[in-house]
Amino acid sequence: MASFLKILSKIPGILPEQETYVVGGAVRDRILGRPITDVDLLLEKNPAQWGMILAEKLEGTAFPLDIERGITRITIPGNLHLDLAKRQGPSLEADLDRRDFTANALAVPLADWLKPRWKNSVIDRQGGRKDLEKKIIRAVSNNIYKDDPLRLLRTFRIAAELGFSIPNQTLNLVRKNKARLKDSAPERIREEILKILSTPESYPYFLLMEKTGLLGVFYPETQKLKKIAPQYYGRGGVLTHTLEGLAHFESIQKDISNWFPKHSAKIKEYLSELSGDYPRFAQLKWALLLHDIGKAKTGKIIDGRLRFFDHEHRGAKLVEKLAGRYRWSNSESSSFARLIRNHMRPGNLATHPQVSDKAIHRFFRDLEGDAVGMLLVSLADHLTYLTPRQIKKHSSPHELVTRLMINRYYSHREKVLPPKILNGHDIMKEFGLEPSPLIGELLQKVTDAQAEGRIKTKEDGLAYLKTVVKP
Repeated sequence: MASFLKILSKIPGILPEQETYVVGGAVRDRILGRPITDVDLLLEKNPAQWGMILAEKLEGTAFPLDIERGITRITIPGNLHLDLAKRQGPSLEADLDRRDFTANALAVPLADWLKPRWKNSVIDRQGGRKDLEKKIIRAVSNNIYKDDPLRLLRTFRIAAELGFSIPNQTLNLVRKNKARLKDSAPERIREEILKILSTPESYPYFLLMEKTGLLGVFYPETQKLKKIAPQYYGRGGVLTHTLEGLAHFESIQKDISNWFPKHSAKIKEYLSELSGDYPRFAQLKWALLLHDIGKAKTGKIIDGRLRFFDHEHRGAKLVEKLAGRYRWSNSESSSFARLIRNHMRPGNLATHPQVSDKAIHRFFRDLEGDAVGMLLVSLADHLTYLTPRQIKKHSSPHELVTRLMINRYYSHREKVLPPKILNGHDIMKEFGLEPSPLIGELLQKVTDAQAEGRIKTKEDGLAYLKTVVKP
């Protein structure tokens, strides 16, 4: 906050001719004592022109963020953002009355924002400060979703970020206007979903989105999932199971040192790694929401039991359609497909009396950077089938296998993913072979043998292959 105050203190001398207000989230977050990296400034006129001037003076970069609404963004070193917007309406009061939530309909004159008693200058027309005390996100008016349908998702995103509740009146407004979300740009919908998933406790808000019908608008497949197998999964069918899996994932992440005490620090670091602008755990939670999407078309009664054979592969194929809807990159699509396709593997390994080194190696080889995440997603999925007492025991075969594989990965990486001792050129030269898929198969055999401890050197590898390659 101190760095932003220093930056903002320079602005009054640059904008001497017009009233400037700090508005919205920055005021809200400063009242709550939250860190601030984004500040919205409200100007009477010419935000684009002043944006260029301020960017030069503040050693930042200006670009149009929202041309239709006249918003210019300045990025400042230190990952700080300063958004300049033109006042909407004839007065500050009219502008504030057009905003989304009472907690955001707050303003402070920039000159007063820099003073020790800045709170005395907060302009609050909608009771936003009282709602902050009550910890609720409340709509300013009945028209907020008509003005900007993306606010439907922002309702839950802001509530999730702050850990606030949403009153029934606002939830009813969401329910009434939910179909409007289809008018929002897919890229903006995608960003809001990821922001919700980036919070530590997104489960309660996905539950609310389901109850208001909003979840079914941006994830319509849920409408079929909730009708499948209610006799097995309870009311809400597969969808209830899916959302419970999300809750378990967040519970595991919150208490990771208890679940995986030996390597909790490394797992925390892994989950926090950025994938684009969002932490890896947000993408993993999205994969968890999608993991059983294939069950909608694979459910069959076999020998008196409801089975979903091949649902993981059917689900992976559906990712191609979802990729276009959510504007995923090719790498994101590949990652989601891989996670969905393999989410049954840890559970299948847990049915064996002993998990071989080769099986562990192949799992980490196939999943690559998603392997640890896949183990956590699969474990969260598995916990939905256990009672609270069973979960507390930490003794299910699935959990034990998960812990074994994670410990092996972090403690014996060189054995789980052995370093290459041979390449394709070595094999072709030694055996007089031409480039073909066979070369890859032989390299795979070598790494399998390494994982089992049967070979260690290049010479060992070539000697081993002489027993495999037919003359």
